[in-house]
Amino acid sequence: MEILKQKMSQFQQICISRIDRIGDLIISTPAIKAIRSNWPNSKITLLASSINSKVLKNSKLIDEIIIIKHEDSLIKKIKILRTIQKRKYDLFINFSPTNLSYFLCLFSFANKKGVIIYLSRYKKYFSKLFHRLILQLTCDYVDIINRQLLFKTKKDMHQSQMMLNLIEKISKKSFRDIEIQIPVNSVLEGKIKNVFTKKIITIHLSRRWINKYYNINNFNELINKLLQKNQYVFFLTTEKENDENFIEITKKFRPLELNGLNEENTKNLKTTNNNVFILDNYKYSDWISVIKQSKHIITPESGCTHIAAAFKVPVTVIYNSDNAPDYIHKEYGPWKSIHHKLIFSDSCNINDEINNHLD
Repeated sequence: MEILKQKMSQFQQICISRIDRIGDLIISTPAIKAIRSNWPNSKITLLASSINSKVLKNSKLIDEIIIIKHEDSLIKKIKILRTIQKRKYDLFINFSPTNLSYFLCLFSFANKKGVIIYLSRYKKYFSKLFHRLILQLTCDYVDIINRQLLFKTKKDMHQSQMMLNLIEKISKKSFRDIEIQIPVNSVLEGKIKNVFTKKIITIHLSRRWINKYYNINNFNELINKLLQKNQYVFFLTTEKENDENFIEITKKFRPLELNGLNEENTKNLKTTNNNVFILDNYKYSDWISVIKQSKHIITPESGCTHIAAAFKVPVTVIYNSDNAPDYIHKEYGPWKSIHHKLIFSDSCNINDEINNHLD
């Protein structure tokens, strides 16, 4: 009887929706690990976006990925919904705070549904009122996150923990010391170790560098300062091949594609005096392989911070003072890892802070 009871309580098929950005999926992996740990024999399907689907490709945490593109036609999205409905999942968990993701959860025909609703960081008294009314009536496990209250009372409000809390509510178990887990290409790692004997500093060229407190000239000055540190090799990673903010900078340095490294060009790299390389056009596998082998990462707040956290690489994270930096840091800061927090503002000399921190 006890065995039958356990079998009945087991979720045989689980669907997880995370159809947004790379960083959002990365910080969801502690919760996905908890799901895999608690229901090890379940088939886990991940609904992912075209942007973040590569994060858990070949990962043991999930069994299948269904890609949903936001630019897809309504007909195509309805077809995906019909596929979800036909499977009649035992459990549907929605981690994405998007209307499309809530819609898929609501009409999934899943036996049990779990959702997180994040209320506004700002003083909006009716924040997500419609979502709260509908989802509390139709879903079995609902966590409403009052970010203003959590911030005011100095409670843990990191989104990784919020997702773990939902899984604890569903499983009625506690999960501790769960870290981010993402797969990395061991072949590319080996090539990096073989070629570069100096310590690596990775600088991510996010468009968030450029704001009213910091311009491209400031960034050029930073690069020139850092290049005087001959004990390092620098990798500049870009988000877009032709980002007009950084195109003049990236033209100065040698682009490098790790997959293209062979015995001949490896010898050339070992003998060159060049200590700056470009990883261009956002090649994800190259990006995370270099980050894992880095001594330090420098980046504005972005998915790059979460990759650094996954591999326990110290990171300098820079937030914008006009975009609730303390909120963002508490919600999205590097999960359980060493980091140096800076804020773009009139009162902070970013270049000196970064330069001194690396000394």
